[in-house]
Amino acid sequence: MSLKILCILGGCLWLVSAASAQKSLFFKEQLTFQYQEGAALKEMSVYLDRKSSTWLFTNDDSFGGRAEGLDFVVAYASGKYLVCSTDHTGYKTCQEFESLLAKKSTAKISGKPTGNTQIFGKNKYGWPTFKGQEYEIYAGRAIEKIYLTTVPFSCNPLYSYNFLIGIEHYLPLFGEMDYPSYLPKNHLVLRQKNNVLHTLSPTEYYLDLGQYKVVK
Repeated sequence: MSLKILCILGGCLWLVSAASAQKSLFFKEQLTFQYQEGAALKEMSVYLDRKSSTWLFTNDDSFGGRAEGLDFVVAYASGKYLVCSTDHTGYKTCQEFESLLAKKSTAKISGKPTGNTQIFGKNKYGWPTFKGQEYEIYAGRAIEKIYLTTVPFSCNPLYSYNFLIGIEHYLPLFGEMDYPSYLPKNHLVLRQKNNVLHTLSPTEYYLDLGQYKVVK
């Protein structure tokens, strides 16, 4: 966002202009998690560009189509988030947020392994599977058992979104614990309570940010 001053007849006004989001993004992987909501088994999918550790959350796939007015959220490894929407006139904007939690660089896991392991994912058409190791995570006075694996990208943008201040819509998962405070950023949570990674599959998702204006 930029500020300009317009002075007319001795009076000055601050003019606020919104900058274009500009860059186009391309996501090549889709992570789908399954979770229990009451008696129903549901899914949440998010998209990933692993080279830059940039994540995409869409209304239909990530928020279950329940985030009224929201088009998508782009989550960057830098801790920046763009929450993008289209109003009733068709005007497209992205509100920018910053997360200190997403910027955390925790050196080691706050906990210890239990010795249990499990395979996650579906080896369908050559899709990857993951060998997860169970850990007891010490989060203050709470002890949480989760399955983890190391990955070559940062998971902090995914785990920090629900802790942003000022957002209207929340992901159905990863809101119970601020994982970046207890895990290194290259650790992917494969299972936590009734949430489990179902698949990591190839995809092609192109996102044109040029039509959106960024406001802060």
